[in-house]
Amino acid sequence: MKIIDITKELFSTSPFPGDPAPSMKLEKTLEKDGYNLTVFSACAHNSTHIDAPCHFVSGGSTAADIELDKCVGKCVVTDNIGSAIEYAERGEKRILLKNVNVTPTQAERLASRILLLGIEGESFGSDSAPGAVHRTLLGAGVVLLENLDLSAARCGEYFLFALPLKMKGSDGSPVRAVLIEE
Repeated sequence: MKIIDITKELFSTSPFPGDPAPSMKLEKTLEKDGYNLTVFSACAHNSTHIDAPCHFVSGGSTAADIELDKCVGKCVVTDNIGSAIEYAERGEKRILLKNVNVTPTQAERLASRILLLGIEGESFGSDSAPGAVHRTLLGAGVVLLENLDLSAARCGEYFLFALPLKMKGSDGSPVRAVLIEE
């Protein structure tokens, strides 16, 4: 078994334009207080993260409500959106895309077939229509996993773990995402 970490490091990853950058501070130190205590601040969408439906869907569920079985299970990594759609049509439920983004039309083809869709980019969709893909997929209950590092993952089948933090009321959550290769 091989574990491939597909998470980008939180503090060194550039935030999405307009989002606040994460920060951290050593609040207590071993020398002064007898223990170390780090305080950090981050946007729910910094680095590798999951979007909750309420990020783009009025009345949508929050990060704490995401069904965890959607975030854990067999997945496919592909570098071709046509192949991703074919995988979905054949019953694959979790798909990660290498160097590929998704158009609104492609999102519509995937929405009713999959549980989770991940990309290496900071966000789904184009700069001209950033919300269309989100609304289609999140509205269909698809978990969106963004800002992945798939550089060490070849195209193929894996087992995925990408669990969000239990953050009630949050529109997203950081995750530590890993692929297991048999």
